[in-house]
Amino acid sequence: MRNSRSIITTRPQTLKAAALAAVAAACAALAGPANVAAAGQDVEANRHASGEESSPYATFLANYVEWVRTIEIEGQAHSIALTPKQIELAARIGIEHPEKVRLVYVDEIPFPSEDPQMRKIGEELGFVGPGITNNAQAFGYTIWVRNGFDLTWPLLAHELVHVQQIERNASSAPSWKNT
Repeated sequence: MRNSRSIITTRPQTLKAAALAAVAAACAALAGPANVAAAGQDVEANRHASGEESSPYATFLANYVEWVRTIEIEGQAHSIALTPKQIELAARIGIEHPEKVRLVYVDEIPFPSEDPQMRKIGEELGFVGPGITNNAQAFGYTIWVRNGFDLTWPLLAHELVHVQQIERNASSAPSWKNT
């Protein structure tokens, strides 16, 4: 079932997969790139100290954050600036540096599928896989939009809220301070 107004359309998911997807998305949005990487390292260090096995989800999150840093840089190089009206919306939403936000139009929203473990967990969490179409996603100051997707004013505002969350929670990250 596909809803053209939805950012992500998915096949029916189990409660576990939906919950894991929500938790992973919340962690990434709330913790910010620098904090997620550090949290993933802290979790891993604590597990090693206690003799526990490494969590594939903690590893996934840390690897995903590293990948997001590279995809944001790539997006900045191949993007278009917001219009003055869109910059005004971004500022009203609370983005501190709305002039840095860029739109990247692509045939498919990127995901680090080339890494088999990342793909496996991404499928388990419902990020990628058969029946899943990601129409728009914020990576730092870049908003990636699938070609042909109607990024309406409310949907742009939705993505800008994610940019604002990332900016607010990652403000201590070196890549965000100096950009």
